Amino acid sequence: MKLKFKRKIVLPILFLMIIPILILSVLFFSRMQRIYYESIVQNTENFLNLISERTYKMKDDFYSKQMLFSELSSLKKLGVIAYEGDEIFYTSLDGINLDINKIRLGYTENKRYEIKEKTYENLNISVYVIIDKYKILFNVLNMYKPYLILIVISILVSLQAIIFLTDSFSKPISILLEGYNDIISGNPKNNIDIKREDELGLLGEAFNEMKKQISIGSNKFLQMKRFNEDILRSISTGIITADMCGKIKNYNDAASDIIERVMCINEKNPKIIKTLMMQINETIERMDSVNRIEYFNEYDTKESVYLDITTALMKDSSGECIGVICSFNDITNRKKIEENVERIDRLTSLGQLTAALAHEIRNPLSGIKMSAQILNKRLTSHLKTSEQNLFEAIIKETERLDLLITDLLNFSKPRIPKFQIIDVFEILNRALLFSDKKIREKNAIVSMNYDIKGAQIYFDKGQLLQIFLNIISNALDAMDTKGDLKISVEKSIEKNDTCILVSFEDNGCGIDKENINKIFDPFFTTKESGTGLGLSVVHKLATANNGNIEIESIESVGTIVKVYLPEYRGEINEY
Repeated sequence: MKLKFKRKIVLPILFLMIIPILILSVLFFSRMQRIYYESIVQNTENFLNLISERTYKMKDDFYSKQMLFSELSSLKKLGVIAYEGDEIFYTSLDGINLDINKIRLGYTENKRYEIKEKTYENLNISVYVIIDKYKILFNVLNMYKPYLILIVISILVSLQAIIFLTDSFSKPISILLEGYNDIISGNPKNNIDIKREDELGLLGEAFNEMKKQISIGSNKFLQMKRFNEDILRSISTGIITADMCGKIKNYNDAASDIIERVMCINEKNPKIIKTLMMQINETIERMDSVNRIEYFNEYDTKESVYLDITTALMKDSSGECIGVICSFNDITNRKKIEENVERIDRLTSLGQLTAALAHEIRNPLSGIKMSAQILNKRLTSHLKTSEQNLFEAIIKETERLDLLITDLLNFSKPRIPKFQIIDVFEILNRALLFSDKKIREKNAIVSMNYDIKGAQIYFDKGQLLQIFLNIISNALDAMDTKGDLKISVEKSIEKNDTCILVSFEDNGCGIDKENINKIFDPFFTTKESGTGLGLSVVHKLATANNGNIEIESIESVGTIVKVYLPEYRGEINEY
C-alpha cells in the first residue's frame, strides 16, 4: 500500500517537473543543432564560392587544380568527393557509408546525410560536400556539454527532492498503516509516534486516542463475551439457537449433554431432535413463544426424563426477529416431587375417607361374624355338608374383610414412629425368618451381599420389619418357582446426605412401563386377591421415618426395590 501511494505521488510530480525540463532541453539542442547546421552550410557555400573566385583569377589550370585539391583537403571534417569528368579527382569519405555512384545524382538513402554540390566549369570539376547531421548533433552536444550536465544534475536533484517530499508524506501514512494492522491483528497497545506539528502529527495523536478507546471497548467486549460463554457453559439449562429458516446455529454444553442422555447414537431420527425441531418451526410459524413438557426415556437406564421446553423469538436491538432460541430443563426431580405431593394429597383424602368407612363397616361386620358363628354352632347337627360349607364361607369372608379393614386403618392412620437405633441386618434376618415358609413354598434362592459389617440406622423397628416383609412378599409373589432374590446392603448418598441403601432384586415378571408410576397408589394392584395397599403403606412408613423408596422394573426381566434408610452416625437428630 505504501509503494502504491508513493507511485501515485511521485509520477505526477515527476511528470510536471521533469517533462518541461526535457522539452525545453530538446528544443534548445534542436535549435542549436539547426543553427550549427546552417552555419556549416553557409560557411561551406562561402568557402566553395571563394575557391571559385580564386580559380578564375589563375590562368594556369594545373595550378588551379592544385589549389583546389589543397583547399578541399581543409574540409576534412566534412565528407568531400570531387569528379573531374567521370573520374574521381578527390575523396574524403571516412566514416561515411554511401554509394559513390549515387552521390553524383544527389541521392542518398540515409536521411542523416545531406549533399551540397558545386561545379567548376572552367576546370571541368564537380565537388560534392556531404554533411552528416548526426555528427553535427554530437558536435553540438559536445559543445554544450556543461549545459547537458547541468540539466542531468537538475533532473537528479528534482527526483531526489520529489522522493524526499513523498517520503515526508508516506512515512507518517505508513506508520498509521502499521497502527491499523496492529488493530486488525488484535494488538492495539503500540502507540503511533509521529513527531510532527502539522495535521499529520494531530492525526497520529487522534489515532492513538482512537486505539486506546478501541482497546478499552475490545477488553469490555471480550470480558462480556467470556462472561456470556461462562454462563452458557455453566448453566444446566440447554440452549439452542436457530435462524428464521429453522437451521440450527449454535448450542451449549448442557444442551448436548441432555440430548445425548435420551438419544440413541445409531438412531436415524431421534425423538428429542424431532420434538425440538417441531417446536422451533412452530414458533417460527406462529411468531409466538411455545412452552411444553415432553417425556423421554434415558438411553442407558430407560428411566423417565421430563423436559420443560420453551421456544421464543430472538430479536436484535431494533426489534427485528433474527432467529429462535430454544431452552429446555431437566425437571424429572421436580416431576417426581409433584407426583409425590399429589400422591400424598390423594392418600390424605383417601385416608380420611377409609378411616370413617372402616369404623362404620367393622361394627356390623363383627355382628355378622358373631351371628354366623352362633348359628353354625346351634344348627351343626341339622345342616347338610353344603349348608355347613356356606356358614364356613361366610365366616372366612368376614375374617378377610376384617383383615382388609385393619389394613385400611393402618394405611389411614399409621402410628407415630418410635425412633431407635437398630441394626439393619437384624431386621433383615427376622423378616427372612418370618418369610421362610413362603420362601420354601416357592423354592426360591435368597442371597445376601453387603460391603459393610455394621449398618445402624435411626428408625422404628416394627415399621422397618413391616416394610421388609411387604417387599419380600411382593418379590416372592412375582417370581416363578426356583426364582432368585438378591438382597444387598451398602452405603449411599441421598439428598447430599449419607444413608444405608437396602436393595431387593428379583427375577420375577416385572412391572409394565405404564403402571410403574401407579404402584404406590392405594388400591392399585395386578394381583387377583391383592388389596393394593401393601406398597402404599410401605411408602408411607418409609417417608414417615425420613427414608425413601424407589422401584426400577423391566417387564419380564425383574424388579429392583431400593429402600434408603437414614444412617446413625453417633448422634441423634430430631426430625
